[in-house]
Amino acid sequence: MPASDDEVAETEAEGAVVHCGWGPKEILTENGKVSGVVLKRCTAVYDEAHRFNPVYDETDTVTVPCAHVILAVGQSIRWGKLLEGSRVMLGRGNGPQADKLTYQTDEPDIFVGGDVFTGPKFAIDAIAAGKEAAISIHRFVQPHSSLTIGRNRNDYKELDKNDILVTDYDHSKRQKPGVDPKVDARSFRDPMQVFTEAQVRAETARCLECGASVVDENKCIGCAVCTTKCEFDAIHIFRERPECSTMRKSEDKLKYILPYGAKQGIKLVFKKKG
Repeated sequence: MPASDDEVAETEAEGAVVHCGWGPKEILTENGKVSGVVLKRCTAVYDEAHRFNPVYDETDTVTVPCAHVILAVGQSIRWGKLLEGSRVMLGRGNGPQADKLTYQTDEPDIFVGGDVFTGPKFAIDAIAAGKEAAISIHRFVQPHSSLTIGRNRNDYKELDKNDILVTDYDHSKRQKPGVDPKVDARSFRDPMQVFTEAQVRAETARCLECGASVVDENKCIGCAVCTTKCEFDAIHIFRERPECSTMRKSEDKLKYILPYGAKQGIKLVFKKKG
């Protein structure tokens, strides 16, 4: 069953029965109405290359009497005449080929993203791809602009798991909200309760202490305020070219600001008199 344990448990609580390892073969009808569905045994889900390619035993079947059938179908890409005359190259599953950083295809002014490019993934991945593609399009229409400079390439270094406060991070399970027994699982009311304070603390400790941070070097001005705000001491700033400027401690700023301000004030006074 391609679902989390919590989702399966919620489904079963609503009275649904899950039968894994079967695929639809035939829908039976009687007097113009559905009377049942014939299922065939699935013997393999993936092929040797670990690609989704289910194989069925057509002789091993079971018939389930029913009055209604809800079909959950997959999706395929149909371009029609949309890409005719373009240089967009199509690959596996009729999906377009594009740069993984900029989402630009072989046709310079065509950008792609989401499931049509990556195949089935999470909705948040499609949203992120749309944002990055929009950035690429904005840069593309600007003169003398690069599609790659300053982009977040999502190149992360593996964390030192020995330096993480969470114990056994790789196997630390997510917190599960409680269930209100007074709510009928078959109703439209949500029986799931909110996290307790202890659960919130445990969950945030699990996911907020990885120490990973990404800095946009085109926007960061080096004020280092972020280093003082991070409770986990995950952000550090280092000067690659200390010779380019003089750094002063915040505690000593008045020593340098006041003389400069006085000097500028004197200049303004004499300028007005002149």
